[in-house]
Amino acid sequence: MRIESCEAIAAHVNFEGVMPATHIVLRLRTDQGIEGISYVSRVGPANMKPLKLLIEAMAGSLKGQDPTDVEAIYNRLFKGMLGAPVSGLDLRAASAIDVACWDIKGKVLGRPVYRLMGGFRDRLPISANWRLMPGGKPDELAAHIENLLKRGFRAIKCPVGFAPLDAAIAHVKFARECAGPGIKIIVDGNFQWTVKQALRFARETEEADLYWIEDPVPHHDYPGMREVTEKAKQNICAGEVYQHPHQFRWLLEGRCCDNVMIDQDLGLTGFLKVAHMAEIYGCPVVNHLAPEVLSQAIAAVPNGLIVGLVPWGQPLFTEPMRVEDGDLIMPTAPGLGLTLDEDVLKSCRLD
Repeated sequence: MRIESCEAIAAHVNFEGVMPATHIVLRLRTDQGIEGISYVSRVGPANMKPLKLLIEAMAGSLKGQDPTDVEAIYNRLFKGMLGAPVSGLDLRAASAIDVACWDIKGKVLGRPVYRLMGGFRDRLPISANWRLMPGGKPDELAAHIENLLKRGFRAIKCPVGFAPLDAAIAHVKFARECAGPGIKIIVDGNFQWTVKQALRFARETEEADLYWIEDPVPHHDYPGMREVTEKAKQNICAGEVYQHPHQFRWLLEGRCCDNVMIDQDLGLTGFLKVAHMAEIYGCPVVNHLAPEVLSQAIAAVPNGLIVGLVPWGQPLFTEPMRVEDGDLIMPTAPGLGLTLDEDVLKSCRLD
């Protein structure tokens, strides 16, 4: 089997009318008619066309390669021409191709990707990560949380870092009142606080029983993260903006967090490498965005903790993520278990 051709499609979709986003969808095709798919998010107007062209050029350079040789392709794409790690748009393009190759590999072997990567379990906790920011009307927030619980979620995530600290604290306490006991509440500081602010937030929200506090201080402040992790009673999560395994090594060696968050920028292959490294240090791993893809890696490893569902990519696929009693039920179809919605792609494509 060989890589034959590819197509990158820019599409702007809107989940339930409340979460719009632009994505680049990759269709990687083989000479045997098997197609691997993936998508890249956080695509702004300025980089939409360059990223699309870069994905197609990078995938085109692999023509004739066996797409199931994921380690060989990862090594080629992620190290770049001079052997130095790629970054920026190059990294995002490489990650899309890596994911599509895993999808092909699963389809060729007739197995879901998570089973090929380790197959630790076929269902795992999932959190609802949308429309939970401060600033809205309290009754609307209460109604939204109630709706999420009715839909089967038992965990929610509130991004509060861009609100004034007092407002962030009040928002979290109100979210706990709405959710009631037994529901996991995750809080994202969005890198906005100083160490003292982060510790004050942690101290004043102890009774809210938070599942973790994410990115309380700037991502480059390893000593600050370590101090917050050591002094806060809640678990601390970090890692979402890191693009290379060595950055996670510094995070783990410094004991700078309790939970490690990994983005799709590392590809599924890179995610798995970081997850195994984190396991050595006794740290659970979670995903940053791309839940349809990264849930495969979280389900594959014993230290996979929970899947965060940011659903802005859901309209791209015919299969909604299946949530039952707080758990994501992993798809049983080969590969990623995803089918592109051709009508949505046709009506929402931007090129």
